[in-house]
Amino acid sequence: MEKLDRNMFYNRKQVPSVLLQGIVDSDLKFIDVFSGWPGSSHDARVFRRSLIGQKLLSNDLSILPENCHILGDGAYPLSENVMIPYRDNGNLTLAQKHFNRCLSSSRVVVEQAFGKLYCRFRKLKHMDVYHKSLCGLIITAACCLHNICIDMQDDFDADPYTPELDSEENSLAASRLGARKRDEPCNMLSLNVD
Repeated sequence: MEKLDRNMFYNRKQVPSVLLQGIVDSDLKFIDVFSGWPGSSHDARVFRRSLIGQKLLSNDLSILPENCHILGDGAYPLSENVMIPYRDNGNLTLAQKHFNRCLSSSRVVVEQAFGKLYCRFRKLKHMDVYHKSLCGLIITAACCLHNICIDMQDDFDADPYTPELDSEENSLAASRLGARKRDEPCNMLSLNVD
C-alpha cells in the first residue's frame, strides 16, 4: 500500500477531507459514486479521473441516451455530455441568466441528495479513519445504504447542504461542443423571457 501524504487531505479551508463525486437521479438516489480523493484535489481533476468522467468526456455514446447530459456546476468541464452554467463575467444576456437559473434549480436535487446522505450518516462529516485509503470505501458504502433507505421509504427532513464551487479553465474543444449544445435550450428558454 502506497503511503499517503497527510497534507493532501487538507482542503482550501485547511480542514482534512475526502472528496465524494456523486451523480443522483430525481429520487435522490446515487447512480454513480467516485470517492476517496484527497480534499485538496480539484473537482474537475477528480471528474477527469473517474470512470464516468472519462466516458462522458470522450463522448462515449453508450453512457447516456441521445440528447441527454449530466448537469454540473462551474467546477466541471463543459462538454457535449456535461452541461454547466454560463460563467458570469458581468456580460451575460438575459437568456443566459435565465438558463443559469433553470440549471441551478434543476441541480437542487443533487444538493438535497447530499444533504440527506450527510444527515443520515452524520459521522461522514467527522470520520476518524486511520487508513485514509479506506475512506472512499466507507463513503461509497454509505451511499449504497442511503439508496437502500430510500428504496425502503425511510425518509426524513435533511439539513440543507450546499457544495462549494471551484473553478478551473475548461478544455477548449469540449467547451465549444458543450457551448453549442447549451445555447440550444438557452435560446428556447429565452422565448419565454419577457
